[in-house]
Amino acid sequence: MHDAPAVGLEPGVAYRYVVRSGSAVVGEGRFTTAPKPGSDAPLTFLVYGDDRTDTAAHSAVVRAIEQVPCDFLINTGDLVEDGASEDDWQSFFDVEASLLRNHPLFASVGNHELHHDPSGARFLSYFGFRDDSGMPRLYGTVRLGNVRLFFLNAEHRWDTGDERQWLERELSRADDEPGLVWRMVVVHDGPWSAGPHGPSERLVSAHVPELLAQHKVDFLFSGHDHTYQRGDAGPIKYIVSGGAGAPLYAITRNLASTRKAISTYHFVEVRTSGDQIQIVARRPDGEEIDRCGFHKGGAWDCDPPSAAAAPVSPARPAEPSPPKPVASRWSCDVSATNWLSERAPCDTGLACLGLLAFSSATRRRRRG
Repeated sequence: MHDAPAVGLEPGVAYRYVVRSGSAVVGEGRFTTAPKPGSDAPLTFLVYGDDRTDTAAHSAVVRAIEQVPCDFLINTGDLVEDGASEDDWQSFFDVEASLLRNHPLFASVGNHELHHDPSGARFLSYFGFRDDSGMPRLYGTVRLGNVRLFFLNAEHRWDTGDERQWLERELSRADDEPGLVWRMVVVHDGPWSAGPHGPSERLVSAHVPELLAQHKVDFLFSGHDHTYQRGDAGPIKYIVSGGAGAPLYAITRNLASTRKAISTYHFVEVRTSGDQIQIVARRPDGEEIDRCGFHKGGAWDCDPPSAAAAPVSPARPAEPSPPKPVASRWSCDVSATNWLSERAPCDTGLACLGLLAFSSATRRRRRG
């Protein structure tokens, strides 16, 4: 593995690159650097996650993603089945090679990345963030134009500790950050979900949703439950995107915050434009399953007027049965109108690209 930092790049500029080994060209691609902090230039990014386990489903989602122009990608976690397995990581990069050749990817660490690798060492060798001293860590924040993203590790304790202190400090810094319009959080196991995992006990019991609302966070992306969900938790809009390859889960909870919930493979296109956000969720075959938007501080514009915003801190419904895969790949649309109603990882023009050699080794089959 080789790391080739590219410094001195201009913000908001498209670049091509070529990788050579001796005189031989072994790879090439293109990328666009992030706009200047505070720029009002529209941003388009694609959100997906929980792509582990089923290579065929993961490949279908990636092929669909490649058809949608975007500035960068966000993965909500569980990129691999076993975070300690070199074969699993190689399989991930084999599937996403052509996609990552031309797109920066930001990822939140999932619980499967920490299986048999509690420090997340392999995840950190590919993704992760760095503190002020340059040491890698499993959480961090980035600024792209008028958007600031906060990536959290849901597996940490949240009532105390370094990450809690870091989050409080960074949210406070962002309260009055010049030119900042949107504050967004990405965490694998989120505080709102109508799937079998339900709301993250760690985040809810530590009152993290209230902390995010206090600091004007607009949007939260999560995964963990292998479904698509869109919701409205008081001042915070949220999307659960966990349908990029792992076995699908049923919708098992009736949360007041849920506006749309579907068990299907998918990805989500998110576009910011001034003080407005538009989202489109699509299946791998391109079919739209949800299209909606909102102005900053407002309600989702596709929901019935009677859909009231839910409180920030979710009630804890009774625990359902353990997660079960859904029988059909494209089934179970549960929305608020049916049974629920009954560019570059830094603040400046810098791009960092990691290039991974491809392996032709035969992959061992994984259980679903």
